[in-house]
Amino acid sequence: MITKNKQSKVRNLLGKFLEPIALGVLALLFIIPTLTVINLEPITKNIREFTDVLGVATNSKVIVDLVGGTHEVLSVEKISKNGDSGYIYNAMLTQRESDFYSKPILQIGNNTDEEKILTFLGTTLNPTRSEIGLIINDQVYTLQHSTGQSESVEILLKPRATYDIYLTIESLVGVQFSEEFEMKIGIR
Repeated sequence: MITKNKQSKVRNLLGKFLEPIALGVLALLFIIPTLTVINLEPITKNIREFTDVLGVATNSKVIVDLVGGTHEVLSVEKISKNGDSGYIYNAMLTQRESDFYSKPILQIGNNTDEEKILTFLGTTLNPTRSEIGLIINDQVYTLQHSTGQSESVEILLKPRATYDIYLTIESLVGVQFSEEFEMKIGIR
């Protein structure tokens, strides 16, 4: 028969070993879910349609990605699909001094083996005596003249090429209000 003295020794011995293990398990029950929630992050990149064959990803489309970032004049930038053959880029042009501003806004890549023609047509609702244009591969194009008149810009996108698109704004006078800018991008 086990005496009370031996029972208390066994309990004390088991308590010394089991108590730290139980505390560790209890801590893990709180730490693992917390770390899981902290490591979750939303998907902020464009979801692209890839075909994966034996580890090789191919995409036979023209990809238009928003560059993003902060700028003193451009804010609230967004890009949306416009049917099967185009996109619409929107941005808010904030109040500004008379000066020249430029910012990278889009990166366009041609993942096909054919040349594509890109058409850009951008305008604001109110003419503010600001010239708005694009810089593509060190070439300057005018989208909207200081009079408010818009013109279409066409460029040739070579196969397997990627172009960075910069939006330029040259204000001849200070603009004291924000205005919405919309640019339609056609791909053919």
